[in-house]
This record gives sequence, structure tokens and C-alpha cells, in this order.
Amino acid sequence: MKIACFPNTYGRFGPNAAIDLLPSAGIHWLELPIKNHGVPSFFKEEPVVTNGSTPQSIFALKERIADSGLKVCTCNITSGNPLEEDVLKRTLTKLTIANQFGAEYVVAGGGELTADDQWPLLIDHMRQIGDHAQKLGIVYCCETHPGTCQNADGMLELVERVDHPNIRINFDTGNIFYYNEDVELLEEMGKVAPYIAHVHLKDTNGKFKDWHFPALGAAGHVDFAAVLRFLNGIDFHGPCSLELEGIEGEPELTLEQTHERVLVSIEHLKSVGWEIE
Repeated sequence: MKIACFPNTYGRFGPNAAIDLLPSAGIHWLELPIKNHGVPSFFKEEPVVTNGSTPQSIFALKERIADSGLKVCTCNITSGNPLEEDVLKRTLTKLTIANQFGAEYVVAGGGELTADDQWPLLIDHMRQIGDHAQKLGIVYCCETHPGTCQNADGMLELVERVDHPNIRINFDTGNIFYYNEDVELLEEMGKVAPYIAHVHLKDTNGKFKDWHFPALGAAGHVDFAAVLRFLNGIDFHGPCSLELEGIEGEPELTLEQTHERVLVSIEHLKSVGWEIE
């Protein structure tokens, strides 16, 4: 299985640490975040590329990533609500940048609605995104976030309404519990199985709105052996990206402690049958 890492995993140390350290964990693929220019990050890390980056800085980053031994499989281009015109434009720009890094997938929002009469506009914007992605050979994967893609029923409604081959789902194994009560992981994945193109691997204690995302296997609510069997059963070939966002209220981790969670996660995946590509 193609295993990547989203640098949210490294918290305030961000992509710079991920690029330096992921190869030592046996990870060869990167989910590169393309941030919003001038907007502070939730994790307070220093962005390495934004929608405002120059061609020269993009080229230099490409060289640095290649020199580290990593390849970019995915760009995370979360930009806001694609219902909004400025977010649509920013998303199209980020898709073009993602293509420069060779990404075949992007992860971003599926939109949020406040009224049903907003559906036609969202569908139009998502189809524009899908068309641009298709021209670039990229699949746009909607994140498991509040709004249209908070749960499997919402995801299914979105992808069926948009009806575009390049609009698919990023299924997050932790977020599905964080944003929903009384859900069963494999049941939710099964509802949208034909549309899952990308996966975020995240463990959790399973509690609603409890920010508890340690190393894989440490919380124990997500059965990663079962997730692997499910993905193999649907002939899934997309990337699975580690996203270890920490535990609310825990002491601030050092870089060494942060990276240790990546190492532990990879060992856990191997112990339950995952082969790391």
C-alpha cells in the first residue's frame, strides 16, 4: 500500500521536519500542504508553499523534496468553502501548483451549505474544480469535514449530485468519529466505497469532538487490520496518508517525540499486515 504522511503530523515543526525525517521512517510519499497565502496556520508551522509562491520557490522546494528521497503523491489544498467564489479561484490556482509537484491527488473541502437552494452553485463550482483537475490528471478528494462530507450519507449525496469522475472522497478514519456520534467505521466506508480515492489514517478514542489523535494503535478505536482488509476488498490503489494530530491538553511534544509517533505508527501498520510502499 502506498503510505504517505500529511505534515500536520509534525505539528509546529511542519513540512520542513517531515521532509527531513520521513525517509528515516521508511515513508517515501508526501502529502504536501499548499497553504493559503498570508493566513496563519492552525498548527503554527511555517508553510513551505502557498498559492502565492513564486515559480522559483516552487522549483527549489521540488528539488529539496526530491533530494530527500520523497515523492509527492498528494497535495492538501484546503482553501475554505468552495461554495465561495474566492475559494474556487484559490482552489484552481492550487490545483495548478499541485500539478507542478507531480501530485495525482489533492485533498480539500467538499463545501458547506446553509440552505438547499445553494446546491446548484456548489455543484457548478465543484464541476469547475473537477474539470480543471481532470485536465491536469488529478483527482480531487473531498475531506471528511463538517458540511457536505461530514459523514458517508453526505459524501454520497455530494459525489452523486456533482457527478464528476475527478471528484471523489478522502475518507478519514479518525474524523468520522470526531464529527459524528454513533457511527461504525466500516459501515460508513462501505456506503461510499466506489468513491474512496484517498485515505487519511488516523487513530482516535472514538469520542465525539474529543481531539485525541495519537500514534496509530495507541488509542485503539480504529482497527487498522480491518481497514486494510476493507481497502483490499474494494481493490483500492490510492494513497493512505498518516495524519497524527496529537492529543488536546498534552504537553508540547519535542521534535523527537513527534517523530517517534510516526515510527510507532509505521510499526503498528506493519504488525497488522500493511506492506509499506
